[in-house]
Amino acid sequence: MTDIPNSTAPLAGEEAPAQEYSVDDELIHIKRTTLNYVLIGFSFFVIGLVIGFLGYDRFASNNRAENEALLSAAASTFVASVPTSGAAVPTARPTLDPNVRYDIGPADNPAIGPEDAPITMIEFADFRCGYCKRFQDETLTPLLERYDGQIRFVYRDYPILSPDSLTAALAAECADDQGAFWEFHDRVYAEQNLARDVFIQYATDMGLDVDTFTTCLDEQVHLQEVMADYDAGSSTPMTGTPTFFINGRILIGAQPLNSFINAIDAELASLDESATTNS
Repeated sequence: MTDIPNSTAPLAGEEAPAQEYSVDDELIHIKRTTLNYVLIGFSFFVIGLVIGFLGYDRFASNNRAENEALLSAAASTFVASVPTSGAAVPTARPTLDPNVRYDIGPADNPAIGPEDAPITMIEFADFRCGYCKRFQDETLTPLLERYDGQIRFVYRDYPILSPDSLTAALAAECADDQGAFWEFHDRVYAEQNLARDVFIQYATDMGLDVDTFTTCLDEQVHLQEVMADYDAGSSTPMTGTPTFFINGRILIGAQPLNSFINAIDAELASLDESATTNS
């Protein structure tokens, strides 16, 4: 884990600020006039916050407020179900067994590869997840190239790390409406800047119908689809992102490319054996 530098320490090339207050026996002595200025400043700060809140409340549209409340409630449900790290989900789940084929299907989610491919590989991911980004950057393309025509790769949402994770999932679904899911997916993982304005800029840069995209995002048109993905993942032993299902067999984490190759080769060999036995 990266150490966070002391915020009070000067940066390289900067001089340490002059000591503003006298220090005696580890107590800081502040002049009464200075304290008064601080209290007055704080009072104006609080007043400003109240005025700002009331102004926003007055001018925000009722529909937008309702939409944001819905999004916030859904995001809270997702995020509250796991710790921030996504390390565990406190719900009843089947026991993890790599030999079991779990009943997880594509469910009409975005996919790459032929529908009749012998291998269906489903990823449950979060757009904020660093390990999901690692899989995207290092593993996905080599895997699809190696098994060209043999894999149907499916992306399903599991937005557990923050409310922004849910917003990103909804935005990607809106891009999918216009046939642009994978380009949007790649842009989000390239930067992982999960903000509404950023998503709208992506839509603009990609030549999408921005008004349609924005309405779709703000009205959470695909909220139920994202929640269905989340529920499907939560019905399995998966405990975080990314988690993969290769013809139903679970593989957890952004493992090295060879781990995926071994799993897929074993599955292809099993299919060949079954075909030979049944012929």
